[in-house]
Parts: sequence; C-alpha cells; structure tokens
Amino acid sequence: MDLQDYVDQAAATDDLGSDEQAIRIALFGIAGEAGEVVSEAKKYFRDGGPLPGLGDRVAEELGDLLWYMALLARRLGLDLGDVAQQNLDKTGAMWSSIMPSHPDYDDHAHDSQKLLRRMTVEFEEDRSGEIPVVRMIPKGELAERVDQERERKRARGQLGDTLDDNAAIDDGYRYHDVIHLGHATVLGWSPVLRALMGAKRRDVGDCDRVEDGARAIAIEEGLAAFVFNYLEPFDFRPDAIRWELFKHVRRTVRGLEVANQPAIAWRRAYTQAFEIFARVYEARGGVVECDLDARELRLIE
Repeated sequence: MDLQDYVDQAAATDDLGSDEQAIRIALFGIAGEAGEVVSEAKKYFRDGGPLPGLGDRVAEELGDLLWYMALLARRLGLDLGDVAQQNLDKTGAMWSSIMPSHPDYDDHAHDSQKLLRRMTVEFEEDRSGEIPVVRMIPKGELAERVDQERERKRARGQLGDTLDDNAAIDDGYRYHDVIHLGHATVLGWSPVLRALMGAKRRDVGDCDRVEDGARAIAIEEGLAAFVFNYLEPFDFRPDAIRWELFKHVRRTVRGLEVANQPAIAWRRAYTQAFEIFARVYEARGGVVECDLDARELRLIE
C-alpha cells in the first residue's frame, strides 16, 4: 500500500476534533505505541529466545504506531511518502559507499593558489620541556610552498605553529592538525591549510575574502575543536560519527563553498582523520601522506 493512500484512508477513523487536540493525541500515541514495541522486544531479550507469535504482536503494535504517525502527518499537512523519501535520502547521504565527484574549488588557472594534490607532513613531538609539543614538518613540494609563504616570518621548515594540548590533561589535541589534513584531502577544503601553505585564492573572484579569509579560518578551527570534543568521549570511533554531528557541521559551515558536501564526505574525512590521529598520538609522531585525488590519508611512517 502507498503510504499516502494509508494516510487518506486512516483519516476516516480520525474523529479527534481540533488540530491542536489531534496533534497532542498523536504525539502521546506515538510515544505509547513505541513503548509497546520496545516492551515486546524486552520480552524477547529477557527470555533469551524467539517467542511464539512475536512477529504478529510486533506487527500489531507497529500498525497502531503507523496510525498515529499518519494522524500527525495529515494534521500537519505532511505527505508521509515524501517524509519516507527524505529519510532514505538522509540515510543514503550518511551511509552510502559512493562518494560524490571531486569538488571544483580549485578549478582555476592559478596553480600557486591551489592545494597540492599530494602532500606529505611529518608530525614531530618534542618532549624535552615540561609540556609535550608537536610540530608539523612539511616534506617535498609542500615544504617549498610553505617556506615561500613563511620566509618573511623567519619560521622556515615548519607548517603552522608549535602546538601543545592547551588543556590541563594530555588528550592529544596537539595533533589536531590531522583534522585539517582530513578536510583538505577528502573535501578539498581547508582555509587553515591554504593560509599556512600560501594557497589562498587571491585572484579567484571573492574567494580570498570569503572562502579563505579570517572568518572561514576561524570557522574551520572552531569546527575542528568541536568535532574533537564531540568524538573524544567515544574514543574517536567511526560509529560515533552520527547524523547529529553532521547537522552541527552543516550549520557551522553554512554559506561556505563546502556546505554542499554530503554527509558521506564529512564522515569519510573524520573517519580517516581520527584513525590517523589515534596512531600518531600513540606513536608520538609519524609521517602522513595526503592524496587528494584518491581522497585518502595514509600513515606511511
């Protein structure tokens, strides 16, 4: 049966009066019937095996739950079929194994203002002082680009600043630049990395001011800190990268070019970044290769 057909036919048994009253009853009904489904599942787990007629009882409770859902949808003017399709679109965007095409943020003629397609960075930890610190040392072509950008600051040979955890505990945040590498590698986006390597798009429309400027840099740094703190209680496990996190990410980057990236791309960026983070943090350093064409981060040493 088509879902909207069900909604229309279920309307014949809706005699609940005003919309306010009906919506209230629908919400209570959804909560109650969902509880009944959980109760049937509880009996299954409690008794340690299949129960005779379990499917029939669950089907009945699901049917009652569907009636209240149909009531709520109709009274709110929603098409339940559209709701179902939106849910499929959302779950597909988060869990699909198919990545979208490469973003075209560097589709311009100024090679020196593009992210390198392959970059290698060494995370070097220094524990000689009271507090351990980490430096990112660029390698190869990236080192040349970084030296050109930082020569005027007399800070050659290093990508970004020397970092500690800036916290009362050792939680490894000094390695958080792996997150920026993940953004660049999978999403093709990192205002922070562009600034450090001199790849701001100064001659590409309004990109320098809007996409690569101070606000975009602050947004990326804030996003990295939020995602780190969100996932830290879960030991940065990939299964903790949930839709709730993506909703916050999407709100944070709204108005920026990267806002068009689907959840699967963000999920892959953070899955790879935190896998590398865990390994370099445990080893107290390592060499990371960023392959933007393959959209892969690799720990090579």
